[in-house]
Amino acid sequence: MNQKLKIVVATSLTAFALQAHAADKVKLGFIAAQSGPLGVLGAEQKRGLDIALEQLGNKLGGRDIDLYTADSRATPGVAVQEVSKLVDKDDVDIITGGTASNEIMAIVKPIAAAGLTLVGTNGGPSPLAGKDCSPAYYSVAFQNDQWSEGMGAYMSAQGIKRAYFIGMDYQAGWDHVGGAEREFKGESIAKVFTPQAQLDFSAELAQIRAAKPDGVFAFYPGGAAIAFVKQYAQSGLDTPLFSNAGLVDTLFLPSFGNDAVGVVISSHYNAELDNEANKKFVQGFTAKHGRPPSSYAASQYDAIMLLDKAIGQLPAGKIDRKKLQSIIANTEFPSVRGNFKFNNNHMPIQNIYAQRVDKDSSGNLVLKLVSTAAENAGDRYAAECPMSN
Repeated sequence: MNQKLKIVVATSLTAFALQAHAADKVKLGFIAAQSGPLGVLGAEQKRGLDIALEQLGNKLGGRDIDLYTADSRATPGVAVQEVSKLVDKDDVDIITGGTASNEIMAIVKPIAAAGLTLVGTNGGPSPLAGKDCSPAYYSVAFQNDQWSEGMGAYMSAQGIKRAYFIGMDYQAGWDHVGGAEREFKGESIAKVFTPQAQLDFSAELAQIRAAKPDGVFAFYPGGAAIAFVKQYAQSGLDTPLFSNAGLVDTLFLPSFGNDAVGVVISSHYNAELDNEANKKFVQGFTAKHGRPPSSYAASQYDAIMLLDKAIGQLPAGKIDRKKLQSIIANTEFPSVRGNFKFNNNHMPIQNIYAQRVDKDSSGNLVLKLVSTAAENAGDRYAAECPMSN
């Protein structure tokens, strides 16, 4: 074979390989609460996903994608049915999302049984961080206790001696309240859980007033968060209120009005974080939605950026789902929160930031970055997880 022919053949083979690689699309499944009480959170997760895919040219790892969406309604039974459709009907290669901890608990097993992986983007239930950890589940958001452990330590550092703990009666509520109480060094004078459907907290607020704590830690998501914060402010209680982004996040600030001013929360993300990945994300999100992104959008954005780097490591051809599952653990990507890596239980090791609801120069409510509440924080359940990574 002469030299010119060799060059032609080599060029043709390279072009063919690139075309074949591009032709092997990624079938991406996205599940989140897109209706129901937590639908506002799922909608925000979808905004983060959309911004990431737009910035990546609707490709992952250089491959075109087919996106399949499912509405979990934050209900375990519905979530399992929707995952079954993504697996059996849509034949997706990987699934991302998940809104409520109880739905995540329900869908990990069927996803694992199908040989797929869930890259979760909200929460990290404690059972899945410990002995029930799974190679098929990664949380790009946080382990549930993580936010609140940082806040418990922050409350102690701020001189709170006696604290009242209250939250919603479900897995995330138990994890968040438990995490804050565990790291709080003062006296825990009460730990109260209220039903998921409850929106009237007058009785509980009266109990808090009677207990006379130095500080209150509360965890409520969605509509319950708005109800609790408003009623807390309107009750006339002047006891400092602490929480995490489950209670108050950028997404909900307009709904609180001035009732949220002064509330201090913890989260793995703040739109003010100074790194190139976050600047790009915030610019794109703000241009499209007219406000800074929330932690829900940020986690979903990061998940897509992680998948882009992970899928880019796969050889051409059909997606090797098992190989993809294994390489995610050590894949580096530009996270909007800065330093990020997975622990052996597939939960994040990351900073947790204290933030305060305040007003900017225009009178708009904002989450101001206060300090790092916990640096390179892992979680206590990792020691119970038998995985090495």
